[in-house]
Parts: sequence; C-alpha cells; structure tokens
Amino acid sequence: MALSTPIYLDYAATTPVDPSVAEAMAKCLTLDGNFGNPASRSYRFGWMAEEAVDVARNRISDAINCDPREIVFTSGATESNNLAIKGVAQGYANKGKHIITVNTEHKAVLDTCEFLQSQGFEVTYLEVQPNGLIDLNDLENALRDDTIL
Repeated sequence: MALSTPIYLDYAATTPVDPSVAEAMAKCLTLDGNFGNPASRSYRFGWMAEEAVDVARNRISDAINCDPREIVFTSGATESNNLAIKGVAQGYANKGKHIITVNTEHKAVLDTCEFLQSQGFEVTYLEVQPNGLIDLNDLENALRDDTIL
C-alpha cells in the first residue's frame, strides 16, 4: 500500500511552512515585493521592510499581551535557545545559579548549559525514563533554593 502523505521525522531540524505563511512571506522575497533589509534605515526598501517587521511584531505582542519591544526575532532555534537560556540565567543570577535540564535535550540547549557551567552556574542533568518522561521524584529532589531554571 502506497502512502499518499510523506512521512517526515526530523521536525526538530525544520518543519514545512504552512501555505498561508508561505504566501505572506513570498511578498517579502521578490523584487516586486518588500525584500529590503529592515535594519537599513537609509533608503525606501529598508523603511518598508522595517514597517513590515514592526507590523508583525505588534500583531504578535497583541496576541500574547506583551510590549512589542519584548518580541525578538532570531534566525532559528539555536539562537533562540541561547538567548532565552542565557537571558534567564543572567537575569536571575542574583537569585541563584542552579539550572535543571535533561540529558536528552537538544545539543544547542546542552551546549548552552555547558557554557553556563564554565561561567559558574551549576547544572543538574536528569535522566529520562524509557517512555521519554522524567521521574517527577527526581525533579523534586533536584530542586533547590537556588534553582532558577
């Protein structure tokens, strides 16, 4: 029996784009669209691109009820993981320097935790059970007064 839908098992690396997203993005990828660099504010194409980014940022901030300045666009998951984990670690370092993660985390997360260890943070790596879950008793036992993440 032939499958009509392909089976793709690497969603951790990349995912297909929803057709409505691809359609919206196409307007920012072609010469007759809005393809400028939003960081280049010295010419028309840059202004138009910056406006498009601002519109997107405002739509997201409205949807999740936050300040638009809190929305940061990154190039992908590795950069996002680095920014989030290092940001929390640095932001809460005065409250503690203990982080808990699992030993099966993505390499980008594990690398960031390793970097933070070199900066004086302590990281506890929990084992994952055969069913893919952690033992909540292990998590409870790993929690400390100085745990920040």
